[in-house]
Amino acid sequence: MEYFCHPDGAANRDTIVLRGKAAAPGTCGELVQGTIKGEPYLISCPINLWSEVEVEVREPVEYRDGLGKSCRAAQLALEYLGLPYSAVSIKRITVLPESKGMGSSTADIAATCQATARAFNRELPSEVIAAIAAKIEPSDGQMYPGITICNHLTGEPKKYLGEAPPLKLVVADPGGSVDTVLFNCRQDLASKNFQKEPMVRQAIELVTRGILTGDWEMMGRGATISAQANQVLLPKPYLAQWRQWAAEVRALGVLVAHSGTVMGMILHPNGTDAEEVAEYIGGKKPTWRVWHTSMISGGLR
Repeated sequence: MEYFCHPDGAANRDTIVLRGKAAAPGTCGELVQGTIKGEPYLISCPINLWSEVEVEVREPVEYRDGLGKSCRAAQLALEYLGLPYSAVSIKRITVLPESKGMGSSTADIAATCQATARAFNRELPSEVIAAIAAKIEPSDGQMYPGITICNHLTGEPKKYLGEAPPLKLVVADPGGSVDTVLFNCRQDLASKNFQKEPMVRQAIELVTRGILTGDWEMMGRGATISAQANQVLLPKPYLAQWRQWAAEVRALGVLVAHSGTVMGMILHPNGTDAEEVAEYIGGKKPTWRVWHTSMISGGLR
């Protein structure tokens, strides 16, 4: 896919002056998402599926707005760098499905910001990229290294928990879509988040301790609690069945896209093979999209 932010520059495609590339991982929903005393908390779950972006910057031309999230990200990155806003061509290669809760928009935005900076031999800090992403829409935290707790509405990092454990995930999408922006505009969002705060607090504690101490079973329990707590806000019709299958294969736990459709299963490294689990579930639900991947540390490449 290619975006061209400034149609006025289309006739001058042979005047490319600078080029930068970057890649950002997607997510399998979140290990935890919710609020504590009304403040948003999110622990992302970066996975080994990527959005790769190449940015080409041309001579300045007349600016035209309304050309997509990636173009807005390029504009904000250039503004932060103190550079004139130029004609920007953005090419994206991604395997991340949209509107499923897999951080596709955040990955595109983050990679675009860094690719734009790299076109000028600059590198944007994760905190700056997260803040830019949050100006465009509520965002995941996969631009931060390792596994990090962040405020997904402001992009502010809260705590670095460490590198991602070497675990496999089975991911399932039963179908449907969720618009992240509309979801975060819900009138009942604050009250529903308040309702699930006790479980979210417990989930954050377990996931944090689990990652810091290498107790992956504890981490899985925390993720499962957060997934269950989110049923009051965005119910997953098949979560009970998903948890049952996870128990059958002795998974460490489950996780969900708290503002999306996908569900994930965290597998023990010495347990059932991820490909076998994916085939097992795919046989039971042939209309679902089911695949397997790995949990990885966040950060841009």
